[in-house]
Amino acid sequence: MSTTTPTLLSRYARLPHLAGRAYLPVTGLGRLPITMVPLAVLGLVTSSSGSVAVGGLASAAAAVGEAVGVPVVGWFADRRGQRNVLLTVVALHLLALAGLFTALAGAGTPTVLAAAAGVGFTLPSVSGFSRARWLRMAEDPHDVATAFAAEGTIDEATFILGPALVGIVGVLGDPAAALLTSAGLTTVFVTAFACHRTHRRTAPLPRTGRAAAGRVPWAVAVPVLAMLCMGTVFGATQTGVTAAAEAIGSASLGSLVYALSAVGSTATTLCLVLLPDRFTLRARWAVCGAGLALGAVLMAATAQRLGTLAAAVLLLGLFVGPALVTVNTVAARLAPAGRGAFLMALLNSGVVLGVATGASAGGALAEHAGPAWGFAVVGVAGALLAATALVAPVRR
Repeated sequence: MSTTTPTLLSRYARLPHLAGRAYLPVTGLGRLPITMVPLAVLGLVTSSSGSVAVGGLASAAAAVGEAVGVPVVGWFADRRGQRNVLLTVVALHLLALAGLFTALAGAGTPTVLAAAAGVGFTLPSVSGFSRARWLRMAEDPHDVATAFAAEGTIDEATFILGPALVGIVGVLGDPAAALLTSAGLTTVFVTAFACHRTHRRTAPLPRTGRAAAGRVPWAVAVPVLAMLCMGTVFGATQTGVTAAAEAIGSASLGSLVYALSAVGSTATTLCLVLLPDRFTLRARWAVCGAGLALGAVLMAATAQRLGTLAAAVLLLGLFVGPALVTVNTVAARLAPAGRGAFLMALLNSGVVLGVATGASAGGALAEHAGPAWGFAVVGVAGALLAATALVAPVRR
């Protein structure tokens, strides 16, 4: 028996052999719209209505619609197959976008908000579907771990590139152009992902198979809560960094400082596959939560100095990607056969709701008590994440 330890590159080199060379690029480009739509809706509705408040409500409506819609779509995909469901959702999403543009042409605010919610509800979540495919494609647990690490890295990249693309297109064109760009990416790359040959791996089980698989266990509530904590970290960190940059007089640098968290996260996520098995998932979960809480303390302590705040944000990011991969891995082991898309969708919804929670709570504290207090929300979320490790439903 060979005792050769796989290298970092050899681990990731296996993924194209399992899924095909085009798979990862297609999934990456296909998940850009989900990071673009909330910001694009905010810009378009604000520009059309002349009210930042209405724009913010529309963006929130889209986020709520997404949080509700993603598990619904995942539920149908497990029962009808990913390809047909995704193709249907793409068509419905384009219709919802047309409805939003129509509403902005003269309808009242309630209609605009309803249309924005429809846009979010029909927004395809490629990341959850992709993870569900890996559960079928990769038989070796180490390959699943590597695939999830790659997925986490792609998520980090899209969370940076998506909003940046909205800003670039908005500057070069107009607010509507950003949403139209998102629609184009959805049409091309979500369709390509839906029709990629790997969709056959997630074909619905026969009725007897679905009945035998049972329901998703209630224990998945713990990973969903953990993802709610992670989303809260994202939302509160973004608003806290923005508030700190504005207070210092460098508001334009806020987004760049926040992007450093993704740099640190990408580095540790890619190397996560090299951790020995004796460093258990529960231990990783707890360490990541504690690391996020520590990062929050350092961000609060350095909130008045942008340079040191940037270092604290970078440190925080070191624990973000590993936390996401760990929670996803634990949840994946709970998934009965044929329930992967729905379970992964629940985790995505947790992140979306957490971002909204963290942004609102952190923003309110930062505005009324100062940027340092805005980071307190990050600390609470990190501590709660560490605490949930005690009841994490870890299976070997």
